[in-house]
Amino acid sequence: MIDRLLSTEMMDLVQRSLDAASMTHDVIANNMANVDTPGFKRSTVVFNETLRKAMEARSGATQHLAMDRTDARHFTIDAAPDITQIQPKVVTDVTTTLRNDGNNVDIDREVALLSQNTVWYQTLAQITQMQFASLQSAIAGGK
Repeated sequence: MIDRLLSTEMMDLVQRSLDAASMTHDVIANNMANVDTPGFKRSTVVFNETLRKAMEARSGATQHLAMDRTDARHFTIDAAPDITQIQPKVVTDVTTTLRNDGNNVDIDREVALLSQNTVWYQTLAQITQMQFASLQSAIAGGK
């Protein structure tokens, strides 16, 4: 329990997720602001799916024997990905068009995504708050 409480990797992942959620909010707001701009192409933030895949690969890698590399030129086999290095990326969707003017922003979809992202951000903020409250309680001796 205390290991998970003090885990810097877990806090780093929560912080990165908060950063990605904040970036997502900015990107969605930009999409909504340009709903009537001819030729505008909507953007999205890619982070959660990349993180999920890396965590799945990491958990799968720990089920196998670890391979040691004795030379930098050797291949890595079942190397667990470093999930702390995953960064959110903004990707523009240039493959679709919803209107004759080339714009591909669907305002209803953007509003739904904004609501979903707001709930996700609030959840991450509460996790952070609970972690700090637990640390404060541990420091205060449970009083």
